[in-house]
Parts: sequence; C-alpha cells; structure tokens
Amino acid sequence: MQWSEYSTAERLKTLRGAMTQEQLAEAANVSVGVVRKLERGGTASLLSLLSIASALGTDIAVLLGQQAPRRSMDRDERAALRTLSAATHDAAIGIPTDSEPGTVEELRIVVRRADAAYWAGRYTELGALLGALLPEARARYDVAEADEREAAAGVLADVFQTAGMAANVWGSRDLAYAAPGPRAARLKRDA
Repeated sequence: MQWSEYSTAERLKTLRGAMTQEQLAEAANVSVGVVRKLERGGTASLLSLLSIASALGTDIAVLLGQQAPRRSMDRDERAALRTLSAATHDAAIGIPTDSEPGTVEELRIVVRRADAAYWAGRYTELGALLGALLPEARARYDVAEADEREAAAGVLADVFQTAGMAANVWGSRDLAYAAPGPRAARLKRDA
C-alpha cells in the first residue's frame, strides 16, 4: 500500500510511533483532543496540522499523504529536529536569550563546525550546534553596532541556511523552506 493510500489518521498513528497522544499534544502545543480527533478521522486547523507535523519531525505534506516520509530518524535525531525547529522559530521572531553572544568571528567558527557536521552526516551533533548557534547569532545581530551589523547579518543568514539544509535532510521541508528564505535576504538588506 502506498503512503498516500493511508488515511491521515493512519499516517498520524504511524508517525507518532511510541510517542503517546499526550506527548505529541504537548510537543505540538495543541490539545490532546485535537490529536485524538485526528486519529479518529476528524480534521484540524492548518496551524494545528503544521504544529503536529513539526513535533513529529516531518512536514505537513507527509502528514497529509502528499509525499512519503523521506527517511527514518532515531530518537536523538527527532529531539535534535525539535530543538532546531524551536531555535529557528525563536531566532526568526527575535526572542531574546540569556546568553552573552560571541563575537562575529567566534560565531563564524561555530558555523564552520556546524557545516562540517552537516556534510559529515553527524545530524544529532548538528541539531545541538544549531540549537545553540541560532539564538546566539540572533543575539549578536540584535546588539551589533552599525559597523558590525552587516557581518552579523551575514552570520545569522548563514546559520539559517545551514538550519534549512538540516531540516531538509530530516524531511521537514516546511521548516527548511522557512529558515533561509526571505528572512536571510531581509537580514542582509536591513544590515
């Protein structure tokens, strides 16, 4: 049977795996009732579906059966993707962090390390690096003086691009397209 021939309820149960309905609801920031309704064949809002797909480490096209899951992930990779997703969204909207941002040059070193982890297929390490790097790069951009603004924007755009590549490998195309897209261009333009 093809992935598209399963119902959304069946696909959701398969993607959820060992995760309980309650755990999924909490990870997706939706009510347990929404998850239960979907698993009984009901519908949910687009925002809820996007949140659930993200919490499952996939995108809405997989959840709705428009494409098959790209690759399987182990538990550590799923956790890394959730960390990456949260960090990407927080950095995109500028949620402040408690950490003191490194210098632009220090951040560039970590970006190179993240890129090396990506190309070497060390995706769990990559998720951890990006989960810390995204908020720090955003913090550097936010506090950058005029003479440093363009360089800080470039680093942040590079981090978003690496986050997008990682999300694509994990089959989370919604996040992949959102990460480097117009935001990176806007950062460079506004710098």
